[in-house]
Amino acid sequence: MTTRSITIQVKFFASLKESLGTSQIGLNVPIESTVEVLLKKIQDTYGRDNPLIDIQHARVAVNQQLAEIDQVIRQDDEIAIFPPITGG
Repeated sequence: MTTRSITIQVKFFASLKESLGTSQIGLNVPIESTVEVLLKKIQDTYGRDNPLIDIQHARVAVNQQLAEIDQVIRQDDEIAIFPPITGG
């Protein structure tokens, strides 16, 4: 049985864009993947030791709305990922 997949375009912003060396990538993920699955795929691609790719703290927007970790992503969704917010 083959798993059908979709290609998602992901945009990176701020220090995350600088750390990864790119502002946008395309990733193949299984149909009905969640934001969490997408973040894990990015971790697998760019390294789990990058503190800016933090599943618990990264801010993900889907179609310009902040998304929860369990939100399902679709083929034509616009995905933007922002690094964890820091400051004091």
